[in-house]
Amino acid sequence: MPQHAPTGDLQGDLHGSTYGDLYASYTERLRARGGGPDELVGGSAESRAVLEAAIGTLGLPGLLAACAESRRLIDEDGVTYGVTEGVADGSGDDGSDGGGQGRNWIVDPLPVVLAGAEWTSLERALEQRALVLDALLSDIYGPRSLIRRGIVPAEVVLGHPGFIRQMDGLSLPGPRQLLLTATDLGRDADGRWVAFADRLGAPSGAGYAMATRRITSRVLSSLHRSTRLTRLRPFFHSMTLALRESAPAGVDNPQVVMLSPGTGSETGYDQSFLAMLLGFPLVEADDLATRDARIWIRSTNRADQVDVVLNRVDADYVDPLELRADSQLGLAGLIEATRRGAVAVANPIGAGVLENPALALFLPAVAREVLGEELALPGVAGYWCGDSAQRNHVLRNLDSLVLKPIARGVGMAALPGWELSAAERDDLRRQIQDRPWAWVGQESLTMSTAPVVTSTGLEPRRFVLRTFGVARGDGYRFLPGGLGRVAPDEAAYVVANAAGALAKDVWVLAGDEAAPSWADDRKLDLRLVPGADEGAALALRAAEGLFWMGRYVERAELTARLLRVADDLIEDHASWPGTPGAAAMEVLVDTVIAVTGAGRRLSQGLAPRSRPLDVVRALVSDGAIPGSVTHAVRRLVRGAQEVRDQLSYDIWPVLSRIERTLSESQTHSQSQAHPQSQLDHVPLQPQLYRVLESMLAVHGVIAENMVRDEGWGFLDGGVRLERALLTTSLVRASIAREHPPIMDGQVTEAVLEACDSIITHRRRMATGEGPALPADSAVDLLIADETNPRSVAFCVIRLAADLRLLGDESLASVAMSLLDELRRADLEAACAGDRRGLVELCDRLDNALRDLSDRLTATHLRHRTTRQVPLADWSKPPLGAGG
Repeated sequence: MPQHAPTGDLQGDLHGSTYGDLYASYTERLRARGGGPDELVGGSAESRAVLEAAIGTLGLPGLLAACAESRRLIDEDGVTYGVTEGVADGSGDDGSDGGGQGRNWIVDPLPVVLAGAEWTSLERALEQRALVLDALLSDIYGPRSLIRRGIVPAEVVLGHPGFIRQMDGLSLPGPRQLLLTATDLGRDADGRWVAFADRLGAPSGAGYAMATRRITSRVLSSLHRSTRLTRLRPFFHSMTLALRESAPAGVDNPQVVMLSPGTGSETGYDQSFLAMLLGFPLVEADDLATRDARIWIRSTNRADQVDVVLNRVDADYVDPLELRADSQLGLAGLIEATRRGAVAVANPIGAGVLENPALALFLPAVAREVLGEELALPGVAGYWCGDSAQRNHVLRNLDSLVLKPIARGVGMAALPGWELSAAERDDLRRQIQDRPWAWVGQESLTMSTAPVVTSTGLEPRRFVLRTFGVARGDGYRFLPGGLGRVAPDEAAYVVANAAGALAKDVWVLAGDEAAPSWADDRKLDLRLVPGADEGAALALRAAEGLFWMGRYVERAELTARLLRVADDLIEDHASWPGTPGAAAMEVLVDTVIAVTGAGRRLSQGLAPRSRPLDVVRALVSDGAIPGSVTHAVRRLVRGAQEVRDQLSYDIWPVLSRIERTLSESQTHSQSQAHPQSQLDHVPLQPQLYRVLESMLAVHGVIAENMVRDEGWGFLDGGVRLERALLTTSLVRASIAREHPPIMDGQVTEAVLEACDSIITHRRRMATGEGPALPADSAVDLLIADETNPRSVAFCVIRLAADLRLLGDESLASVAMSLLDELRRADLEAACAGDRRGLVELCDRLDNALRDLSDRLTATHLRHRTTRQVPLADWSKPPLGAGG
């Protein structure tokens, strides 16, 4: 039996009708396409055995169930691709124009399986290509001898927008300039791997590859466990080490950050997940500052110098001082800091010049020149239009070639000539004649196909493999398998994420032998920071994101609790106007409006007193109302996405569940199939209970999975501050109002139930503990009881502890002085008579808490007010240079 063949119950009806029918149908579709290499039919015996195990054991129903499960897991994990909030980084990293509407990542559950021997051979060829590209990059920004000697045309380099003149003569410390590589591969008609694009400016996708593996390993768990695979994790260990080792000379404990254009960028998930895998903080330009030609993290309570920047911002945008002045994504002064040797940027600013299909045509000559070797990994046959003979060939064959501009960008995608109209080809011909050096014509690459699960069976789709490398030692190491992508449908020629491509996990079968080149990195010692007991600085953006995430967690929970109680009262008393219960119901509905601050928005389209159920529904599902549960949850999810690298994996399924629950509520409210008379009978309680269950799970993940460090201080501080403010507002809007005694008890109990304190209240009333009157007991429980997690006093104590975690004894003292005021307060006197004293106490508490919030924000969460940078004395030589 082959080493990787299925064993035991995995065999199932492998060669029975289930697999046989699917395979026969698939091969018939391949024949209809006209043949060509295929990853299932043409794979090695070992590779086919693994895929046959999956197909034969699950059959089409099982495979479709795996598709559905992968969609569910992706939704729960929040794996997305595309611009989600109008922030474009312009990278177009998948070969498209960039951007693309935000959507969930899509994974086809059937992996592409490569034999270990095939991958080993491909790795060698990829390493050679990386070494050639690294030498070429060093020459382009160094002596430019390859241009001088005519091996590479000057127009291809100097006419490319990726050539950053400001980086001329600058280099990274160490033997390699190209620290990270990404290369897109396809198979030619003979099944050989061919490189058709390099992504080297800000390579993306390694995070998506690991996310795709996590999904596939869960939906095909039995097969994944029983198949010997080369694991992915050591590659990320190598990447961590390589980035640390690229720091400027003399830095013993380098601070590494990943610079992102923002969570709204098309590969925002990839960036945040990769930062989490590597263990480095994810930062945006506003999280950094330039001083004395050095880069610093704008932290909350200390200044940490940045030594290495893993850059994911396009070169044009990375430094508004020296490049695009209108950039809001880059850091002014970054190039000068690089020039002085104070910081290393990986990949170097300007490495994008290598993402050039014209330059790729000259790589074989470069390989012979710099390595004395023939290029092992061929590129796509092509023609550079800067050469007159090649240009004439391109112009004569526009209808059979793929036309590419030498630089990617908006409106500059690859153009399959056979898909163009006659008028479009004429326009393209004029563009080529006007700027011939800027165009390349490539032969169409056959590309292999891979099976994709559809409702009608397995469907062959064009397959692209993106590989990822990292410089280590004398060479490069590669992520086993990389990231596979398949076309969105059977007819599509272009395989691009922006066009709806599906992801494929790529499995590399492991042999019996160990991989000695990986041994050191597998044993990565995470204790790399001798004497650094403070850990990495927390960037201001992350601190602010955690703080507001905590506030919205609490806001969503308490609003849901209030609405649940209000809905209960409406169900019981709305049909009995004039009764004490109906009056108590109205008080609580008014209280909800006051606490959420939604009065103005509600008054524009609803009559709260005449239809209180409409108020409750709106405050559950109307995301346009700032005080609604849906609004708070959306802000919570957005805040969590901003600080994904700070959070546990476990929080994402919970947040996804909340969003689905509220989406169902909104669908009911807006559906034409539910007129008002029917909508009144759609119960809200199940949805509110599910929201509360999820919010409690969020609290649990936060409480049990987060280290009590500075980040925890901001998040928990947000929770405690918001709870104290909302509880104060709740007491003021309800209990502090004078009511008839029969109503007073009902209102008090409703408020206590909303604050999850009703059981303690009843027990104390029954045993004679605490105040004798219900309102007095409630105020004591919700304001002054230091043992009740729902009380203002408890929250202030916790807030003071959180402020000490931030190293702010001054604000912690302010919080404790507020606690002293609560301890001195005469609550019985405040609740007496018309309760004006209680109103005044609540007002003082509210003012003090808001002042504390303002001071915390001003002290620890200061925003950058300008993009300008104080200029250093640039007449001095770079660090480490001669006089």
